[in-house]
Amino acid sequence: MVAPNSFRQNATAKLEFYLLCVVLFVLPTLEAPKNIALVLYLIVWTARRFSFTKLLQFRPHAIEVCLVAVLAASAASTALNWPFQNGVKGLSDTLRLTLLFWCIYRAGYDDRQHRVLAEVVTAGLIVGLAFGVFELATGRRALLELHSAGILTQSAMYVSAVLVLALGVILTRWLPRGRTADTGRRTWPWLASLLAMSAALFVMGSRGAFFALALILTGLALLVNRARFWALLAGGAVAVITGLFAIQLLDEGGRIAASARARQNPERFAVSNLERIGFMRVAVAQVREGESLWFGIGPRNFRSIDVSRWLFDPPLGMSEAQRTGPVHAHNLFLTKLVEEGAAGLAALVFFFGLVARGLWRAWRRKEWYDWRWFAAFGALGVAVIAGSVNTPFYQEHAMLEMALMAIFMAARRESPVTASQPPPVRGAE
Repeated sequence: MVAPNSFRQNATAKLEFYLLCVVLFVLPTLEAPKNIALVLYLIVWTARRFSFTKLLQFRPHAIEVCLVAVLAASAASTALNWPFQNGVKGLSDTLRLTLLFWCIYRAGYDDRQHRVLAEVVTAGLIVGLAFGVFELATGRRALLELHSAGILTQSAMYVSAVLVLALGVILTRWLPRGRTADTGRRTWPWLASLLAMSAALFVMGSRGAFFALALILTGLALLVNRARFWALLAGGAVAVITGLFAIQLLDEGGRIAASARARQNPERFAVSNLERIGFMRVAVAQVREGESLWFGIGPRNFRSIDVSRWLFDPPLGMSEAQRTGPVHAHNLFLTKLVEEGAAGLAALVFFFGLVARGLWRAWRRKEWYDWRWFAAFGALGVAVIAGSVNTPFYQEHAMLEMALMAIFMAARRESPVTASQPPPVRGAE
């Protein structure tokens, strides 16, 4: 089904790669161009590789079987619960995620092209953040959000994933014997991007993203226990704090500082905690009924739950509007279980598990001195950790995370990351 993995530098090959770059660049900012470029990318990708002979010889890998299971569970849940309010919206979201992962995984892009994709992702985010700051400073938005990456919490997850990617690029250039050949020649643009993303996260003030990033950096600190890693974190913290003070002084209208203060309001934290727990209790109540345990109530159909049919003690800490149309369980696993049942949850958990196994094996084999390992580590960590207290696995942040995990898994499929034997994990430089 898929032609040999060599990437032929002809017109259609370049067009395919450029379309993917467009998708990843506009992902956080422009909705319509993203959808158009994605459709064109899938068409060109398929036209270049489809062959009936290859289709008969095709043997899927374990990660691809999981992708099929994720898509099949979503399709089955949609069919069994049809018709419902959002219709095929949830299924189309799942199809988009699985196709994006699979196309990148099977495309055969080389190290240089992977590096270009990392640069495009980071540049697209910086442009998106600049536009978000403009909208916030001019009063068009009350919070710092990416224009086309969902609400603030989803925007913060997007920024967190790219931040770990940038950190990985810097580390693999800075640490001895890292893979520097595919990370570009200059480090300062990555440092500047890293500082800008860190400052943006503080202004956004999403606790789920902070929690995920803290655990990810802790995990990296344990796995990459190098003096230069700690120096980079310490220097970055000082630079970010200095930058935040500068932003506060330069923010004439006070909107950016006011947004950050509003997000850090303790009263808002207490209300938000009660609301989040309330959504989770609704999800547990729905699961305990047992009527839709295996295939759920339909993808993106959490809103159809009638909360009034249950009596909660203590009462739910939710507003009347939230009771009328709960959007999701504020936990990706509970949301998946409610909407697509045990089948959908099992498929997604197995998919995440295979990516985690690839990361663990790469670390055990000393193959982690590669920015793609860091990028996938961050993408998986943000999706699982922030998603456990926040949004489900869809929207633009999920597309980004799937793309980064696909790049890592594709690199291991083509040729395992074989950087020269790195120095011992423990000890100072």
